Amino acid sequence: MNKIISIRDAFGRAIADEGKKNKKILAISIDLKGACKLSYFFKDFPNRSFEVGIAEANAIGIATGLSFDGFRPFVASFGSFLTGKNTEIRNSICYNNASVVVVGTHCGLIGSDGATQSALQDLSIMRSMPYFEVFQPCTPLDTKEIIKYVCKSKKPTYLRIARNEIPEFLNKNYKFKIGIPNEIIKGKKKLIISSGAMVYNCLKAIKELKKSNYGLLNISSIKPLNIKSLISKLKNYNKVITVEDHSVEGGLGSIISEVIAENNLNIKLKNHGLKNGFIDSDIPDNLEKEYSMDVKSLKKIFLNF
Repeated sequence: MNKIISIRDAFGRAIADEGKKNKKILAISIDLKGACKLSYFFKDFPNRSFEVGIAEANAIGIATGLSFDGFRPFVASFGSFLTGKNTEIRNSICYNNASVVVVGTHCGLIGSDGATQSALQDLSIMRSMPYFEVFQPCTPLDTKEIIKYVCKSKKPTYLRIARNEIPEFLNKNYKFKIGIPNEIIKGKKKLIISSGAMVYNCLKAIKELKKSNYGLLNISSIKPLNIKSLISKLKNYNKVITVEDHSVEGGLGSIISEVIAENNLNIKLKNHGLKNGFIDSDIPDNLEKEYSMDVKSLKKIFLNF
């Protein structure tokens, strides 16, 4: 049996692997290379790795400048810290359409690090940034596939990376397709849509319900999103529930709401996510229970809608 690893660990290993193939890839740490798993890249490529200290705005400026010389810099920190520098991201990266990858780790229900460290509004910020592509992997394999794409791309990119340890549940032949939602389970009446670490909880909840009327759709490509492909999936259901470890304002649920409204789809929708506020400090299992993201709570939500 393969060892279960976290999505952030899968990210760190994947960027180090891609660094062997592409000498233009650089890593920029903001005093958190261990927590963000840039340590793999730093170890293998010390001459292409930069530690700037606790200076997010400076890191963004350095990454932008390096991109002008043809490099593909990955600048990583906790998502709450990096996306908090939205002015620098907007005016340095976006305005110049710079080839920078912003990596936000510790997103969602992260555990004891607590409220200030947990990114809960990052998707709503980054999907509004001009020219940016936004991705959120749900498993180690999904992470590896997305990193392959991102390393070849020259577009400004935001990666939302969870610290959750997720067993690999995708088919070993899975290939990431930009913009295309990945149908994990084909159902009949109710479609569950999720992204990132919560996809696994949704999968477990559906399996425990043992009912064939639930479908499961993973959206790793938050932006761009192929609307035609998404609608083709939505039309097969009369009820849709979105599940996300992010604010209900501006995240995955908002995206699905927009698509349903703008295309006059006759679908009843429930958005399940984090409400206005911050999370507590606790172990992830307890936080999932507190915010109704655990399997037991999700089963009730799926059944009662």
